[in-house]
Amino acid sequence: MHLPAFENYLHRNGFVSDTIKTYVSLVLPFTIAYENLKDFTFKQVNQAMGESLKSHQSQQYKNTILCALKKYYDYLIESGQRNDHPCRTMRFKAIRKKGVIHNDFFTSLELELMMQREERYPAVKERNQVLVSLLIYQGLKVKEICDLKVTQVNLDEGKIYIKETKSTMRRHLELHPKQYRLFDKYMNQFRKELLKGTNESLVIGMRGGSITRDDVRYLIETFRGLFPDRQLSPDTIRMSVVSNWLNDKRFPLDQVQLMAGHRNISTTAKYRQSPTDDKRAIINRVHPLG
Repeated sequence: MHLPAFENYLHRNGFVSDTIKTYVSLVLPFTIAYENLKDFTFKQVNQAMGESLKSHQSQQYKNTILCALKKYYDYLIESGQRNDHPCRTMRFKAIRKKGVIHNDFFTSLELELMMQREERYPAVKERNQVLVSLLIYQGLKVKEICDLKVTQVNLDEGKIYIKETKSTMRRHLELHPKQYRLFDKYMNQFRKELLKGTNESLVIGMRGGSITRDDVRYLIETFRGLFPDRQLSPDTIRMSVVSNWLNDKRFPLDQVQLMAGHRNISTTAKYRQSPTDDKRAIINRVHPLG
């Protein structure tokens, strides 16, 4: 792996090895193609992004490249190699398609950054990771998380049962491989430390009872520093997850409908992106002064 100084910068700032490897591998081609990348202006970064992304159809992939470049310029500023950031406010312009906005969607890699934060208390850390994992791996709605009971998690079968709500269908969702050990530790140890009284809720709030919608929204608010120029909320996380299932993982439309709990397949279809959408997004980026 090249760019050792940039790699060390990412290590110091708490990025995990997979993220570091991805960011370095995405920035490296730019440093090879453009000898003066360190001195690029906004316009030059914009042009280089356009040239690089011509062959890529995934909006999420493009956002990941942009995120990597932003971190590269953060590194240059920290190391004293420049004193301004050419693309901190750069992002893809919103694409409206049947009510779904495709910009600001987060890649799976970006969403997993929320699993890496350290907490003062181990029990709180485990609880927060369980909650975040339900958002980024199962794409659950806030109400579904608040209503989730311990008995709805079957570690032996590796599945979570989600009850029907007014807006979603009931469904059985598979656990992500990273959730098995996390849920086992939380349910058998840390949940008991947080619990006060008798309660069957899976996710326990700060007062020892069932977690509330406000608790979930507040927790997600605390992660906004990871993406200061983008809209992070339980809703945009769920939308990102559904979009990633369709456009990155290429799951069949009817399978994604079942996983998301959508009552109508037309709702799921709104998240499908076409090559035309992606080309329009490249052309219509927002200028920081525009």
